[in-house]
Amino acid sequence: MNPTRLARRSVSILRRMCLTLVLGILIGPPAALAQVGAGVAIRARGWKSVGPAPPSIAAPVAAFPGGRTIYINSLGGGLFRSRNGGSTFVALEGSPRGYSSLAVDPRDPNVVYVGFYKSIDGGETWTEMPGGGQLGLIMDPGNPDVLYGVGGDILKTTDGGTTWFPATDGVPASIALAIDPFDTDVLYAGTQGAGAFKSVDGGVLWSPIDIDSTVWSLLVDPSNGNVVYAGTNGNGVYKSIDRGASFAQIGSPKTGIVFALAKSGDRLYAATDVGGVSVSKDGGRTWRDAGVAEGRALALSTDSAGAVYLSTNLEGAFVRPASNHDDERPENATNARDGDGSWKRLGWNTLRNCACQESFVISIDPSNHEHLLLGSDAGLLVSEDGGRSWQDGNGHGMPRGGGGGVFDPQQPRRIYAGSNGLGFLKSVDRGKHWVRRDFGMGNQRIVAVAVDPVDHSVYAGTVFADGLWKSTDYGDTFTRIDRAPDAPPDEFLNFSGRGIAVDPHNHTTVYFTDRSTGTWRSQDAGTSWVNVDPNPAQNATVDPTDSSIVYVGSFFLGVLKSVDGGASFTQKSNGLPDPLFVPTAGGVRVDPAHHNVLYVGAVFDGVFKSTDGAETWFPVSMGLEGLAIIGGIALDPVNPNVLYAGTSASVYKTRTAGE
Repeated sequence: MNPTRLARRSVSILRRMCLTLVLGILIGPPAALAQVGAGVAIRARGWKSVGPAPPSIAAPVAAFPGGRTIYINSLGGGLFRSRNGGSTFVALEGSPRGYSSLAVDPRDPNVVYVGFYKSIDGGETWTEMPGGGQLGLIMDPGNPDVLYGVGGDILKTTDGGTTWFPATDGVPASIALAIDPFDTDVLYAGTQGAGAFKSVDGGVLWSPIDIDSTVWSLLVDPSNGNVVYAGTNGNGVYKSIDRGASFAQIGSPKTGIVFALAKSGDRLYAATDVGGVSVSKDGGRTWRDAGVAEGRALALSTDSAGAVYLSTNLEGAFVRPASNHDDERPENATNARDGDGSWKRLGWNTLRNCACQESFVISIDPSNHEHLLLGSDAGLLVSEDGGRSWQDGNGHGMPRGGGGGVFDPQQPRRIYAGSNGLGFLKSVDRGKHWVRRDFGMGNQRIVAVAVDPVDHSVYAGTVFADGLWKSTDYGDTFTRIDRAPDAPPDEFLNFSGRGIAVDPHNHTTVYFTDRSTGTWRSQDAGTSWVNVDPNPAQNATVDPTDSSIVYVGSFFLGVLKSVDGGASFTQKSNGLPDPLFVPTAGGVRVDPAHHNVLYVGAVFDGVFKSTDGAETWFPVSMGLEGLAIIGGIALDPVNPNVLYAGTSASVYKTRTAGE
């Protein structure tokens, strides 16, 4: 095997085991991706890109006013760089992909950090850092060799990423971090469901501070270290005027979820869930729409000159130059995104045709096979025309990192989703609005959801051994159910995994795939569980025509098959790559009209097909070769020749079964 590919696969396994990203797979040729436009056929037959584009840009844009160097990090297309102040951008071939983090040394614009990787030559080549960098990277403004990684346990380096160590004593999994620029030993951290914390010794010890249960963003006023702002999940913005000793709720932008905050001059900006960017000129007491980015605004950043940069989930990147002190929406402008002297698009000519919307969860509405939901770290996107066009689907209450959605097969207006950090969400209006339902610890990372097709029970699986949960009231309340037969009520198996499958013929038989302990089966609707295969597994699929046949996507062994109703499994990987890494979303797919016809995704190697019930496999990746890492596949229930592949380079579709 190619050593580079093997190294990449090893990194992929490490990320899936250690981090909280739903899909942790990386590195491919962004230059090649940038040449493929959404909806442009790659070949006459096989797979073609169906968007969405432009890419999701989930990391803060990093800029150097003096050197005119700007970096944009897209989730699916890797890193883009400009050396001329944003007039033109180039895709940096070989840059890390799939990370929503970006940090650049202010002393040298050639020193760049993305995820686990560091470059000292402007992104041309990369070196892996041992254990650093997670969902976000925060650089100490007083010492650029000091960085913090957030998105789980807080990690810290004091030597530019050569070594990392924990800086998280007393802090649950973090999602936000801010450094006081006037005293860089003072840190503020936000969590999902566990409140906020403060450290005065550079992260050695932390103390809780009273803000809100979920704090998405934190900002120390760059002109006054006594003033600290916090963005919450539904309760607007909080403000402290005593260096975090106390906080008061001061105002609410257009929508309650505030992903990021930035301040330039007298303007405070808030990047919001579904309302774009809001701006306040009175310290957060009142807000108005800034007239940019209609959908989800993911990240904000400023440079030393005061320019404000914006990253979005579907509309690319924007800048508001520091020299512009006009209102965000001038009287003679109808759209602040179209070059009216206020907000301007960055790199639009490069990004608008880039098929690089990282995606992994594709769900098809059982009542309307043209209605698709696409989940990624950028949030939820929706297509009503089989992928020809996409819209922002982040309805009210759906957080960043939400899953693609699982339809109730009997009542498709009900959709359930797991969130990468905000727990369980449900919609009763086909995804227009979402509500959160807390259970257990209240801030679980729900990575698996399934619906009983008969009694509408909902199963939800977690990571970090937080167990398997079940609801019998349409997802309103949950009870933990991962117990062995005859186990005491408070003794659990500590499941941690991504795959749940309910037998469509006998709904009391349910399968759960654990990433450490293998495949488990319940024959009493989840009341008790027995381990039926010890191999670490990603997902399970019950043959829609025959309950005795069950397929499992294994971590290392490829495809496993049972012909005795899940009692035992045999490896069936003839013709598949060795090793085969099955994607986390969408394992083996079975043609409902021809149950011996199967499809499976291989993370690094495309899509494979079997016509003899998994005895042999052959590739059906014409149009996918070398372009994308597979994150999940979906099979159209009406026309099985139509398949979708969610990839690190957007969504691909075939109408010819991939052949």
